[in-house]
Amino acid sequence: MKSDKIRILIIDDDPGDFQMARAMIEAVERPGTEYVIDWASSWQEAAAAFKNDPHDLYFVDYFLEDRDGLAVVREARALGVQEPLIMLTGRGSHEVDLEAMEAGASDYLVKGQIEPDLLERTIRYALERYESKQALLASEERHRGMFDHLPIGLYRCAPDGGFLDANPALVRLLGHPDPQVLDDRYARLLYVAPAQHAEFRETLENYGVVRGFETILEKVDGTRVRIRNTARAHRGASGKIEYVEGVVEDVTQLESVHRLKGVVERFEAIYEHSRLALVLLDREGRIVEGNPAFLRAFDHRAEDLRGKSFAELAAPSDRSAVERDVTAVANGESVRAEAERQLTAADGAVLWARLQVIGVSDTDGRGVTALALLEELSEAVRED
Repeated sequence: MKSDKIRILIIDDDPGDFQMARAMIEAVERPGTEYVIDWASSWQEAAAAFKNDPHDLYFVDYFLEDRDGLAVVREARALGVQEPLIMLTGRGSHEVDLEAMEAGASDYLVKGQIEPDLLERTIRYALERYESKQALLASEERHRGMFDHLPIGLYRCAPDGGFLDANPALVRLLGHPDPQVLDDRYARLLYVAPAQHAEFRETLENYGVVRGFETILEKVDGTRVRIRNTARAHRGASGKIEYVEGVVEDVTQLESVHRLKGVVERFEAIYEHSRLALVLLDREGRIVEGNPAFLRAFDHRAEDLRGKSFAELAAPSDRSAVERDVTAVANGESVRAEAERQLTAADGAVLWARLQVIGVSDTDGRGVTALALLEELSEAVRED
């Protein structure tokens, strides 16, 4: 209903019936409301109004010269008319009632039995139902928009796991399957691996919700994806599950991050506590950091080494060879270089060491591209 003005179109080919219907509507008392009443005497005029001059409410006569009122109602709905359509009929019966409702009418009134109170109530109820329906449709559209555009997978299944709905994000996650694939392959198992379905379903039955259930699904192309499935069972008044809604997240990369984090943590433990001297180098062969074992063995201070060329630690006779090996590995020209080299301690003493330079990825953003491992050699070992 638009503010306090209600536009009504009466569709009736009899001028007398139109005037009578108009008079009855104008007699309806509704404080603060103005009725603006128009007339369409044929289907052509009504169709033009549906397309170009929509009204808030329509009264449709059951019998028209060029077609019956039921056909008018059906065609109005086919044209997209959502507003209330009230049928006016000369005879009232259960059969007429059913026919009108099946055609899409909002209500029907029997001519000769229309009282002002009944007419007012019919108009009010029809408009209220229309407004409620429009509000519901708008709400559903908003929710559908969220459902379709959220970046995480959403699904809805019947109690037996039959497919009801899945959003585009879930379809993409599983490799663009068609609805039949979703139904046959995934939905009936509630989007968990076959071996875990019983456990998942039992938890859902007992507690009504399953949170953060991790499982591995095989995608349509045969690759595997680790997902986290959170689901809720919606029960009816009888307590039986009517449908299941769930959220599916791809945690495959998260698992990889956790594994990488574990590797990094283990390396850091080795780096800090190993007796093996380790030095991190950047792409230019400069020292980023040396571990405690290196600082002890060569008696250097960390602040004196940072940013210094690693080749400068080599004895003059080995400096060019060390620089060549470090540059080749740091630039990716070589994966690994290994040789016995002479290096100098802070006091100038020359120490023999087995030097290995290994290429590494810059995973922490510090610019580290090479790792130098130095195993100090005693004179006896070197001679062997």
